[in-house]
Amino acid sequence: MKLDVTERKVVALTAGAHWVTHAAMLALPAAAILFKTQFQLNDFTYGLLANLSFLGFGLGALPAGLLVDRIGPRKTLRLCLAGIALGAVVTALSTELWSVIVGTTLMGLAAGLYHPAGLTLISANLARDARGMGYHGIAGSLGLSSGNFIAAGVLAAWGWPELFWLYAGLCAVGLVYQLGSVRNMELSEPHTTETEDDEPQRPPLGKVALALIAMALLGFSYRGMVVFMPIYFGGQLPVAGLTPEVVGNLATGVVLIGGVAGQFSGGIIAEKRLPLRSATLLAVLAAACALAARWVGGWGTLAVSVLLAAAVFATQPITNALIGRLMPAKHRGKGYGVASAFNFGFGSLAASAGGALAEATSLDNLFLMLAASALAAALVIYLLRRRGGDDYARPRRNTPREPRDR
Repeated sequence: MKLDVTERKVVALTAGAHWVTHAAMLALPAAAILFKTQFQLNDFTYGLLANLSFLGFGLGALPAGLLVDRIGPRKTLRLCLAGIALGAVVTALSTELWSVIVGTTLMGLAAGLYHPAGLTLISANLARDARGMGYHGIAGSLGLSSGNFIAAGVLAAWGWPELFWLYAGLCAVGLVYQLGSVRNMELSEPHTTETEDDEPQRPPLGKVALALIAMALLGFSYRGMVVFMPIYFGGQLPVAGLTPEVVGNLATGVVLIGGVAGQFSGGIIAEKRLPLRSATLLAVLAAACALAARWVGGWGTLAVSVLLAAAVFATQPITNALIGRLMPAKHRGKGYGVASAFNFGFGSLAASAGGALAEATSLDNLFLMLAASALAAALVIYLLRRRGGDDYARPRRNTPREPRDR
């Protein structure tokens, strides 16, 4: 079944915002080598800086869930873009470390508003919500991979302040689009897909808890890749004529292209009969790839990391669709807020934990940390399956209520 006109508009609306949100949040790790040099940071102190920004990314999702249910996802989305732009301007103007901390943390808090808003819009308006989650995830993965390529070009030609100015401008353009061209677009807010008689009034808390733990562990693996791969590959893959920060971003961009393929595959898998079984296998595959990446080294690590990214990212449409199906309609925004807080908030700890591990041993051992978190996620998803999680994870057909746009 193809998307209708409104569904295509929803995908375009959320995909653009998702792309710029993830691309902008990648500016800090993309410029990590330059920040470490200018502000005399070691791996651990850089990890703490990244942890603050990405912790804000997770914590911002908590009020976002409340905002989505109170003022609607589209207004929340506008606050998100405006906040990222403001944080990027503060960072671009920074000459001291404290103002970098303020600016990048503000970017994280504002970006944290995105996922509950974007996911609720998709869940509300797409008849095939799992497929929509896949398209949505592809846009975010493209933001990650293209963000590294964009950073490589900007850093090669100018410097890190210009990179943040670029994202301030892109967010401003997205905000103008949100305020203008989509003003008369009729959307359903908040989400509902069941009839009043069929809709569950209380979520199954045990299953929700297991889903959240799995998302947190997978988010830990995801964030560890994003934060440290530009530094890792910048030091491991010397290329004549290119600086380490440019090489690191180009290599990380290649890795995250695997994430795009993973998001597309995950959207299809989420519509199959037993999606959680596939999610368990994907998490095990991610753990195996992380272990292989630790021991192969060099260009082989780059190749294996592409498959690692594909496996981790393929789980996201499955878990995102599951949260939407576990939560009653009137609480779906808050559900996505809590899920994003677990995913990105706990995931942000990979920055400080990875920095401490790298400082104490070597960057190579970060892959062992990623393998452990992915394997733990596989175990949790398996337990969720044993408790009947696939009964909720199986696809259903949504029938949104009459539009109630805000």
